Amino acid sequence: MTQSRVVPSPALPVAGLSQSEPSRASNEVRPERLHTVKGAGGLDLCVAEAGNPEGPPVLLVHGFCQSYVSWRPVLHSALGLDLRLVAVDLRGHGGSAKPESGYTEGRLWAEDLHAVITALRLERPVLVGWSYGGVVITDYLRHYGQKNVAGAHFVGALTRLGKPEFYADFGPEFLPILPELLSPDAATGLRAVDRFVTLLTQQPLPLAMRDEVVGYNAAVPHPVRLGVSQRGEDASDVLRGLSIPVLATHGEADRVVVPATSQHIASLVPHAELSLYAGVGHSPFWEDSRRFNAELSRFVARCR
Repeated sequence: MTQSRVVPSPALPVAGLSQSEPSRASNEVRPERLHTVKGAGGLDLCVAEAGNPEGPPVLLVHGFCQSYVSWRPVLHSALGLDLRLVAVDLRGHGGSAKPESGYTEGRLWAEDLHAVITALRLERPVLVGWSYGGVVITDYLRHYGQKNVAGAHFVGALTRLGKPEFYADFGPEFLPILPELLSPDAATGLRAVDRFVTLLTQQPLPLAMRDEVVGYNAAVPHPVRLGVSQRGEDASDVLRGLSIPVLATHGEADRVVVPATSQHIASLVPHAELSLYAGVGHSPFWEDSRRFNAELSRFVARCR
């Protein structure tokens, strides 16, 4: 069972550094609706939905310290005229519950996604995972398989964590910030969040948008950040076994997760499509929303 409420959509373009789709989207796309879904262990998950409720479903999974709000350039785009767009606040993030533990077990993350898919009756969704969200969708695929999934879209995504050699997947500007992001000292953590947000895009964010992004990053408590950082996972075996369509998207100027991670995904999934964005950083759906949304639309069509 879910509880729902409607949130007014902001005027388009919501975010992003490039121009959004034609203005018809602002007149025709339905308002954002928020649901509360019971995840693993009864944990409350905040889930946003926009777009066409009868359209092919797309489940958007954000990254470390982010929120469903990150996906508004997708949620409030013209994609919603045809697609059912759903974005979850991961456990410990955004409007979801924030227990002090439960962040190192892949099965819990998988159960959370399964709960969203089941509660909202998402029939063969396309899973889209950004950054740490790539680990979460491979958690789901490991524990629930690919039978009920139409496709997987990895966006600047990680699929392995925890071993010293996997630190090469992180950008050299991000690695020095990580210990401060994990500090229990609130002032240290906030300074690190501010630096982290600077790395999310190649070009500076507009001030109002930056303040919002800093706000939902800073709202993720220390135990959550620490717990996520303590995960050990290598989904290479999961990737090798995929037969569903796969798209790996990456900004070539990504300073958080190096483009080689998407090339790693493509090397393990021979049928995967690799899409690289010149001059774009860690957030291609903000920085080149027109191209990102067009490619996502084509990918969803290919998956049906």
